[in-house]
Amino acid sequence: MNDQTKKVTAAEGQTQIKRMSLMQLTFIVAVNMMGSGIIMLPTNMAQVGAISLLSWIVTALGSMAIAYGFAQAGLFNTRPGGLAAYAEDAYGRSGYFLTFFLYFISIAVGNVAIAISAVGYLAHFFPWLSSTPASTCVGVIGLLWLTTVANFGGPSVTGRIGSLTVWGVILPVGLLSVVGWFWFKPDVFAAAWNPKGLGLFEGMGSSISLTLWAFLGMESAAQNSDAVEDPKRNVPLACMFGTLGAAVIYVLSTTAIQGIVPNADLAASTGPFGLAYEHMFSPVIGGVVMVLAAIACVGSLLGWQFTFAQTGKSAADERMFPGVFGKVTSAGAPIAGMIILCIAQSLLALSTISPSLSEQFSVLVNLTVVINVIPYIIALSALMAMMHEARVTGALFWRNSLIALVAMIYSIYAIYTSGKDAVMGGMMVVGIGFVIWGFIAARFAPNRLVVSGAGGGGLAKAAAVLLVAGLSLALSVPAAAGTLDRIRSSGKIALGYRADARPLSYRDESGAAAGYSVALCQKIADQLKADLKLPALKTEWVPVTLSDRFAAVQQGKVDLLCAADSVTLARRADVSFSIPIYPSGIGAVLRADAPAALRDLLAEGHAPAHPLWRGSPAQTLLESVTFSVVGGTTSESWLTQRLKGFEIEASIVPVGSYEAGIKAALASRFAVFFGDRAILLSATRDTSSKNLVVLDRLFTNEPIALGVARDNDDFRLIVDRTLSRLYASPEFRDLYAKWFGRLDESMAAFFRQSALPE
Repeated sequence: MNDQTKKVTAAEGQTQIKRMSLMQLTFIVAVNMMGSGIIMLPTNMAQVGAISLLSWIVTALGSMAIAYGFAQAGLFNTRPGGLAAYAEDAYGRSGYFLTFFLYFISIAVGNVAIAISAVGYLAHFFPWLSSTPASTCVGVIGLLWLTTVANFGGPSVTGRIGSLTVWGVILPVGLLSVVGWFWFKPDVFAAAWNPKGLGLFEGMGSSISLTLWAFLGMESAAQNSDAVEDPKRNVPLACMFGTLGAAVIYVLSTTAIQGIVPNADLAASTGPFGLAYEHMFSPVIGGVVMVLAAIACVGSLLGWQFTFAQTGKSAADERMFPGVFGKVTSAGAPIAGMIILCIAQSLLALSTISPSLSEQFSVLVNLTVVINVIPYIIALSALMAMMHEARVTGALFWRNSLIALVAMIYSIYAIYTSGKDAVMGGMMVVGIGFVIWGFIAARFAPNRLVVSGAGGGGLAKAAAVLLVAGLSLALSVPAAAGTLDRIRSSGKIALGYRADARPLSYRDESGAAAGYSVALCQKIADQLKADLKLPALKTEWVPVTLSDRFAAVQQGKVDLLCAADSVTLARRADVSFSIPIYPSGIGAVLRADAPAALRDLLAEGHAPAHPLWRGSPAQTLLESVTFSVVGGTTSESWLTQRLKGFEIEASIVPVGSYEAGIKAALASRFAVFFGDRAILLSATRDTSSKNLVVLDRLFTNEPIALGVARDNDDFRLIVDRTLSRLYASPEFRDLYAKWFGRLDESMAAFFRQSALPE
């Protein structure tokens, strides 16, 4: 054996030692997919209900089929370029460019979604980040620029940071999927299962785009075939096992969290996994998980920003992008390209700004899925051409073709479930891709002719303008001009309700919205389906509180407020109202054994018509008692002013809810509890409240109405028309009787007067 042979043999042995095993490649596949993809999913899935977990079944099967198809394609086509190289085998250089361009744009959208996830977890420590849509947008854009500038030093540090920070997601999610079951409560999960009453197939398709988002990146598995032992066997197996392993962790963790955190709290959370650990252990542990998740998202974004810029550089090197994207510094960083791309991502963040973190995250995820799976379909469809060229056996051809067909059908279904806005944005990006290809196609044509005046500089400028336009404009979701436009665009109506205002609005034992005003809102939603010709219009019930209910309307989080609010001039400065739905006002509840003098003083006809002088018996009596109201309500401001008018210095103790007020009254912690009389009547009906008395007197006249956003006359017209027609219908008597008893003549007269004539 000569020296040259020895060197080759030694080199081959060394290479053999360095090749990855099946287990190593499987682990890499699973880690590459997990990243930050799952970090906000529980919040978005909770807005549908735990039934959305069925989407994992469909997505896991579809993703495994996609992963297998890519693994097979990687065996037949070993050229660099991944999906784009696969597409080239069937569609030529134009297929290569379109696949590459769409995948490139999907990275841009995905980066903004990752930034949204990071802001959601950072908001736990800096609440102002989620206080308004504008502050959220500022936080997202700030993170995009921070991670872009951090990459100016080159790739040497970026890779090491990313390999460490990704564990901030993987460890908490993986641990929750194992130990979280010790805190799992079947009743919490059952209450969260199907609050919107979806059918089985509707539930399975409800979160396809969200769950597929968590699997994006599986296509990277086939890129390592030259560094794997027995690639023809191990690459397909690693793709399958890695995808299956990630699916198991995803399903276990998101299922466990639905049984740990109540659905309403989970749906409103900006950091779902941190909230889960807070329920399991303590707020301190929850805070630690929040920190880890935020760091992981920032680290992931740091790596993807560099990958994004490097992808642009590669395209410039291939003469598909303007040369400015290919210019690098001595440290190897394409700074000029980074700045251009970060500007485009900032415009994208502005154009998709939404009332809430979870809504903006959902918009971006849907866009990413559409733009990502189109290259999937193109690349997978090229597998048949590869197999024809390789002259594979009939059995292998039909097996691979069948699995690829399943993968492509699933991908098409994923596009469908992403919604028409995301599909429209995706199609606009495809159109822009073809426009750009029209400018540069001549570069790759055989025997091309260069037209005078159409030099490389002009092409580069045109392509650069179109690229930025594609990122900042084509992907933007058109802002709804009003409530009806938003409902048409989203295919759903969001109805806000309070959980503690029985019988008007409350959460029942199953966790669903219930009550008189809730029933009226459901009638309005049903009417909208007919008026807007949207038979598939979904109804989404959004819990609100006393402190945030009007802001929810103003920010577009809810389209119709069914929280049973009385109409005042001050409130009309914040929102508009429908015609009245109930003749309410402030009432009073006190113990049955309360002093007769106090009861007579408060009862109708016995209130003094003049100020009480200090030292008088009635004034002394009132100074010796304590009143209570729900804080932040009109009852509190009315009671404060009323006592001032009587020159009374009796104490007022606000409580957080009607339930707390009734319990305190039963315990004699104060003498009189003031509040909405309809709610007081309902709260004192059960046997535990038999020692309480609700006075007949209405201290104020405050008719209750439904809240809508201001300057939305078309939507309010539908609301008022529906209510007016309902009041005149026979079914209204039954609806009213369910919550208040028989509709007597005086109440019937109120509704006749409230209804508007046709």
